[in-house]
Amino acid sequence: MISFFRNLFASKLGLLFAMAFVALIAAAFALADISAPGGGGTGFLSRGGTTVATVDGVEVNDERIAQLVTRALQNAREQQPGLDMAALIEGGGLDETISQYMEGEALSAFARDYGLLISKRLIDATIAEIPAFQGLTGTFDEPTFRQVLAQQGLTEDEVRLDLERQTLISILLGPVAANAQVPAAIARPYAGLLLEERSGQVASIPSSTVPQGNPPTTEELQTFYDANLQRYTLPERRSVRYAIFSLDDVDIPTPTDEQVREYYAANSDTYGGSETRTFQQIILADQVDARAFYQAVDGGADFVEQAIDRGFTAPSTQVSGVTLESFENSTSEEIAAAAFGASEGTLLQPIRSGLGWHVIRIADIVNRDATPLGAVRPEIVRTLTEQFGNEALAQLYLDMENAIEDGASFEEVADDKGLTIVATPLVSPNGLAPQQPDFRPTADLAPVLEMAFTLDDDEDAVLVPVIVDERYAMVDVTEIARSAPQPLNTIRNFVTRDFIADRAARRAGAIAREIAAKVNNGMPLSQAMAEADIDLPPPQPARATRQAISQAGVNVPEPVRLLFRMAAETAKLVRLPRDQGWYVVVLDEIQSDPEAITPEIVEATRRQFATVTADEYAEQFINAVLADYPIERNEEAIEALAERLVTGRSN
Repeated sequence: MISFFRNLFASKLGLLFAMAFVALIAAAFALADISAPGGGGTGFLSRGGTTVATVDGVEVNDERIAQLVTRALQNAREQQPGLDMAALIEGGGLDETISQYMEGEALSAFARDYGLLISKRLIDATIAEIPAFQGLTGTFDEPTFRQVLAQQGLTEDEVRLDLERQTLISILLGPVAANAQVPAAIARPYAGLLLEERSGQVASIPSSTVPQGNPPTTEELQTFYDANLQRYTLPERRSVRYAIFSLDDVDIPTPTDEQVREYYAANSDTYGGSETRTFQQIILADQVDARAFYQAVDGGADFVEQAIDRGFTAPSTQVSGVTLESFENSTSEEIAAAAFGASEGTLLQPIRSGLGWHVIRIADIVNRDATPLGAVRPEIVRTLTEQFGNEALAQLYLDMENAIEDGASFEEVADDKGLTIVATPLVSPNGLAPQQPDFRPTADLAPVLEMAFTLDDDEDAVLVPVIVDERYAMVDVTEIARSAPQPLNTIRNFVTRDFIADRAARRAGAIAREIAAKVNNGMPLSQAMAEADIDLPPPQPARATRQAISQAGVNVPEPVRLLFRMAAETAKLVRLPRDQGWYVVVLDEIQSDPEAITPEIVEATRRQFATVTADEYAEQFINAVLADYPIERNEEAIEALAERLVTGRSN
């Protein structure tokens, strides 16, 4: 089972992220919180294929869900390399994808029926902020946008519908889950659990202490191999070739004197002289009042005191360190010109703007001398050299991209640009080659494989960043080896070793169960161990608080964790990994001090409950929507889709 996948979908509030996780364009729109296109039940949603689910007249077909699940698998591999479609579906990935997607459709229908609309301008702004649609300069780039859509097989309308739908879902669920709280009276008992201390004993039953027995027979070995086929199954592997290009592969011109001077002149705000001013300012709605204010201050009254008498605060009258341009933007051209044309200490007569009548006193003037060109020439040369390098690298990137789109082969592009081609053996997503243990992946290979495992072997080469703005790779997949078990005759020695270890672990397990049964019947642990027919290491004491084991990032041994999932004076078992044996865990005592519960601990517990409560509110809201917008599933079509996704064949 795929625990991380289940955890992702465990929270209904997590729909905001889960839909982005399984969406068709999730990989391209990384961190953009985008769900799959939808909304309205028209267009591509009902285009061909067999309907697998329906809600409010919106039919979603098997092709659509297949796209979503395939993308979900690609994304899931980032957290669990080597994951295949069969394991994803076994872990509930297909059912969860259908359920969460259709719940999103139900929420979208609810939003539309109640008049919630998303403006085109908001979607435009969202698209511009998506990193996948930005060019090398970090801003929205139309060609990049079109290229990403083409690579993902999407249209602009689909993307816009997708963003609209996700925004609607956020608008609906955000307020529902906001500011969820629980009373302190509910949080206090749970806070007490954090201070609970448990102590006990842990006895080790190592497999190495158990007699190994005779070598397995051919029949025993075959039976063991068949029962543990997954253990001997190689993950999907791919042979990749790639060519790295970076700033080292481009000619970077040296900035000329003219270019340095032009840059210096164009950045006069940085290098040239400047003047900033600090003002006292009040803006009044009435001209008569403004005139009275001016006359009072001009006659000797304090500016700030007069402003306070009219309901203003002292800080609100202060305008500090502004330039002519910035002050003009906040007032008007006329007012800024007057304020920067007067000398220090001058009180300006009332001047009108769209905000009202301004009365301004020039409190301070600061002039900064220009920095000589000679003093900043090295800095400008470095900046221009970096800029020219980025431009040259960007041009190389575009030239290679255009060549690929025009039909040039991987070899032709690499040869034309003088790049070195690196080829790998069949490797798994983590860069290891199970059939060539001596292969060592380079630092460049990780981002290369991240892209390679999303491609088919008949696709054109693609360009991927290795270090953004510095180093890129042209990537081509040459061979794909699907996940398959290794033949027994090629790994017989390994299987024999595993058989013997498994048999010893099972015998150790039988001894551990016998010891645990005696302890649960009242026998002391030490006596139960002494009655075993093998020599065992003495038991070790174990003690911990629940608060300590709940700390994020703390590596707590499983036997200690088990102490907090069992009753006092009982014994339970923990199996060691890799058939190393068993632990017998005995809980002797539970201690808790209600007086130690502080208000701070209660408050921290309330904050933790707030997240759970928010999830519950969101789930109840979605359930209420589903009551009016029920989802209808076509189980036969879903079963057929699962078969096709795993085997590639229709049943």
